[in-house]
Amino acid sequence: MQLFRCPRAHRPHLERAYLLRWRCAVDAERAERLLTEPPGVPLLRWDDELPEACVLHPEEVDTYPWAEEDALPAPLIALIDAWEDAQAAELGPDAPTYQGDLSIPPGWRVGGCPGWASTGPMAVDCTSCATPTPTPMRLLLTAGGDEADAGSHSWMPLEDRDPPQRGRASVLSDPSLTRPTRLRFGRDRDLHVFTCPTAPEHPPRWVLA
Repeated sequence: MQLFRCPRAHRPHLERAYLLRWRCAVDAERAERLLTEPPGVPLLRWDDELPEACVLHPEEVDTYPWAEEDALPAPLIALIDAWEDAQAAELGPDAPTYQGDLSIPPGWRVGGCPGWASTGPMAVDCTSCATPTPTPMRLLLTAGGDEADAGSHSWMPLEDRDPPQRGRASVLSDPSLTRPTRLRFGRDRDLHVFTCPTAPEHPPRWVLA
């Protein structure tokens, strides 16, 4: 799967245009002609329009739903709130939180649960399915600008921390660590890519959350 992003703004609200393309892995691995030199870079308005070349180091983690109404039952949210209060009373500013440290990691990820920091949980249904009941779409990919921040310091790799420091203070502010891709989505939001689980050929939906 390839995700393409046009570096130029479209429509009156300066929206970005995205394109999802599916490839056959065998054909891609056996391709006889691959780009040895990157294409020329057009004149861009902002630095974060052009992705920084970087290496992917995937890790498998468990994610859990966003702790708000329409995502988790109210009694469970109450238990989470009580646990967070107890953690804060015991550990102070470095106390872990469900939302920032346990449920959903920051940055780029495949599958899992979507984060709804800016919009709150929402239903994402396939508009192409010809059925009386809308088909809920499945999260395929999340593209996030930041890989780490003080609010989610537990996800920061140990090798990217300031050794003498602990907790939130150990998170380094080096842009190469916190934003290795250099990209931004919306006003520092996450770009969620949803696809139809019953018909992959249906158009995907893009949600900035």
